[in-house]
Amino acid sequence: MDHVIRPVKRSDLDAINRIYNREIREGTATWHTDEWSAPERLDWFLSHTESDAQPIFVCVQKEDTMEERLLGFSYLTNYRGSRGGFKYTRESTVYVDPEYQRKGVGKQLLTHSIKAARCLKLHVLIAWIDSSNIGSILLHESLNFERIGLEPETGYKFGEWRSNTEMSLLLDFETHDKS
Repeated sequence: MDHVIRPVKRSDLDAINRIYNREIREGTATWHTDEWSAPERLDWFLSHTESDAQPIFVCVQKEDTMEERLLGFSYLTNYRGSRGGFKYTRESTVYVDPEYQRKGVGKQLLTHSIKAARCLKLHVLIAWIDSSNIGSILLHESLNFERIGLEPETGYKFGEWRSNTEMSLLLDFETHDKS
């Protein structure tokens, strides 16, 4: 598969919404129940790209027409506002088009996000994963995330209570910031 990981572009937003909204309708990787509109996705994009502290990456495949097909995306989000003591922590998120799951796309995206976190001199990444999503849990474990908690029945979707597995990756950076 000829594909590349690159920073997000505004032109990627429709494809990102296609993947994410399908997950809202059919999956449990997100517990959102209302699909995102184009203006909501644009606001999300702008809030992440106003600084380098919340990077978004996409995995794209070159099509025969030289157009790109977006296979998945990953991003880092401020953790609890990243104010004060939380400024060295980000939430890490990955979504992959179902057609390309279990083909290495998610691992490449998550690896790219981890490298970006290290460049940002972050100390920890947090991931919240639906406890039934064994593939995502194993993906995170393969990149040294550890299970640090279980939030039983904290979500409700598709007529049943959902539990959440919290995972953490301690990065190599240690701050000497006195603030």
